Formats: sequence, structure tokens, C-alpha cells
Amino acid sequence: TVGHQAILHGCTVEDRCLIGMAATVMDGAIIRSGAILGAGSLVPPGHDLEGGFLWVGSPARRVRPLRDQEEAFLDYSAGHYVELKNRHMTAG
Repeated sequence: TVGHQAILHGCTVEDRCLIGMAATVMDGAIIRSGAILGAGSLVPPGHDLEGGFLWVGSPARRVRPLRDQEEAFLDYSAGHYVELKNRHMTAG
């Protein structure tokens, strides 16, 4: 899931990630599956963020392992947005 006003520039974002609002991910950076990047954070060029952790700041730093609720949200979030899209399209 990618938050509002996030900038993803020439980077790779794997499945099951959350990129917070107004975060920036620069050239060649990789956000690994299961990572959460906090709102307003900056991932400099070429950095590789390990999955399973919360990353925040400018530059983004690993803060802590994800909690069970956060892991569950990663599984829920993208599917929920697809569901909202489908409801909107059938609303006529």
C-alpha cells in the first residue's frame, strides 16, 4: 500500500509493504516484503530496507520489529483498497 503524496522514484517495492504518506523512496532503493516505512520518511538512493521492521526518519532507520497487528494490516490493506474500488465501480 502506498500512502497519499508518497514519491517512489526508480525504486523497487516488494509485496506486503506499506509506504507512509509523503514518504520518499529514491533511485535504486529496495523496500523488502513486509516492511513499513513511516510517513514523511526518506529512503536514500541504493538503500535496502529489510522486511519485518518499521522504518522511520530521514534517512529512514530501522526502529523495531513489526507487531502482530501491523503484520496483519499488511495482509489486509491492499485487498481492502481493491474491495473499495470494486464497490465504487458497481455503485453506478
